[in-house]
Amino acid sequence: MAKLLFSILIFPLFVFAQVEAENDQVIHRPYYSLSYNEKHEVANWVDYSLELIQLHKCVERTNSFRPDPLVTTGSATLADYYKSGFDRGHLVPAGDMKFDREAMRDTFFMSNMTPQPSKFNSGKWSSLETLIRAWALKYKKIWIVTGPVLKDNLPTMGVDNRISIPEEYFKVILKKEKNTYSGIGFLMRTTVPYPDLISYAVSINTVEELTGLDFFSYLNDEVEEEIEENLNLNQWDFKAKFSYLPCP
Repeated sequence: MAKLLFSILIFPLFVFAQVEAENDQVIHRPYYSLSYNEKHEVANWVDYSLELIQLHKCVERTNSFRPDPLVTTGSATLADYYKSGFDRGHLVPAGDMKFDREAMRDTFFMSNMTPQPSKFNSGKWSSLETLIRAWALKYKKIWIVTGPVLKDNLPTMGVDNRISIPEEYFKVILKKEKNTYSGIGFLMRTTVPYPDLISYAVSINTVEELTGLDFFSYLNDEVEEEIEENLNLNQWDFKAKFSYLPCP
């Protein structure tokens, strides 16, 4: 089982991972980290923190899609997605990095992309990304882990590589208010358009059981058990609204 140990120290967030697959690679960038899965040619997960200072709109979207030079085995390429019928769907959203030009550009590495149906990418997935930004605005700082649910025998596509096409995605979010931690998970199938985002909410333990990942192990065992076993929807404002802060 792959094990993620999340350590909340000083921004940016550090990730320590024990990775079973021989060719998987953990890459750290200034504002996020990811684990790249060579077998599937997509990331196992990405993680980052999001706080008020990052919610200033200072740059526009760049669309600078390009292969990731830090993936030693070679990442997916633009040709792999060409005329595939799938969007290059971000794991770390470009919309979370509008505070800085290089931070924005770093979200367009192909290692941060997965094949997503356009209706899903621009629909519920985008809506969840916006809600998470609203939570960062309301709760001042949150920690986010996102990834596809990877398994054997997924359909594939590509020209230069065989890229797995995920059928389901996860997000887990952690917040701390005063001295109290709260956590929530989401599982989103690309073909199941629930009418509202709250319908996708699950406990973090549910995500762990499905993915084989272990989140937030740095926490006190009792605290970790509490936030991962229980899904308390009342701790999260699903009606929160978001608009970017002006660039300082």
